[in-house]
Amino acid sequence: MEKMNIHRFLLLLLALMTTVVTRVAAQKDSVEQKEIVRLHYFNNNNSLQYLLLESILKTGKKSEPQKHKVFKIFLDSDKVENHITKVLTDENGMAKADIPASLKSMWDGASSHTFIVVAEGTSKEEETSSEFTITKSKITIDTSSAEDTKSITVRVMKLNNGEWVPAKDVEIKIGVQRLGGLLPVEDEESYTTDSTGTATAEFKKVGLPGDQQGKLMLTARVEDNDELGNLIIDKSVPWGIATKPDNNFFARRTLWSTRFKTPLWLLFMAYSIGIGVWGTLIYLVGQIIKIKRLGDRFTDGSSRPPM
Repeated sequence: MEKMNIHRFLLLLLALMTTVVTRVAAQKDSVEQKEIVRLHYFNNNNSLQYLLLESILKTGKKSEPQKHKVFKIFLDSDKVENHITKVLTDENGMAKADIPASLKSMWDGASSHTFIVVAEGTSKEEETSSEFTITKSKITIDTSSAEDTKSITVRVMKLNNGEWVPAKDVEIKIGVQRLGGLLPVEDEESYTTDSTGTATAEFKKVGLPGDQQGKLMLTARVEDNDELGNLIIDKSVPWGIATKPDNNFFARRTLWSTRFKTPLWLLFMAYSIGIGVWGTLIYLVGQIIKIKRLGDRFTDGSSRPPM
């Protein structure tokens, strides 16, 4: 009787585990997958313009890039003559596209444009599209020096009905290009344009090393603005300290030099270890030979060990 109860309990436990696994699998399958496509517009120094497409697949709270996904990009409408390019996302779900010269007249003919991104599917019904609108704009940077004060003035303008008007309340980052990124010129990391589309910053990074002529590269950026996209402007200024090239850098005895310029302390350490190891081995071999000779003498009976 007791054995039958155990069997019933095991069957009940197995049925319960099966139910739980089935429900978990059903919940996992019911998690909605959402494809997110972002298009970033870049305008470098009011001349170089390109698009950066970003594709993400979001499953619940988990997001991962969509690799090797094909997209078609159009300007203002998805007609064949408005086709910009076809792109394929990389391992990070990113793809870069340039605006072709064949669409220049269309680009110049309007103050704002809509980019249409079509995710290519196996059939026309499976294709999905997204739209991103950008207003044409430009950014300028100017500098001034008065006594010990150096100032940087950045102005953002946008095209409205064929006229350039100030772009108000635009966030701008102003800094100096360094190897680690953009170094802010003062304590503030970003500035906001006023009613004239202007933002002014004071240069407080005195003593920064520049190139051989002491020049620094100033950069002003508008990042991912909903209306203007990404605007970047650079200007070289002689506000740094001139640096001389170190031609004897690899001629010194350092760890990163060639083997013929190894530091003396490292050579001493390496040779000491080598001499110590080989000296010990030679000493041991000598002792073994000495012991063998003594053994041969005792075997021949020519000498006896002391009693």
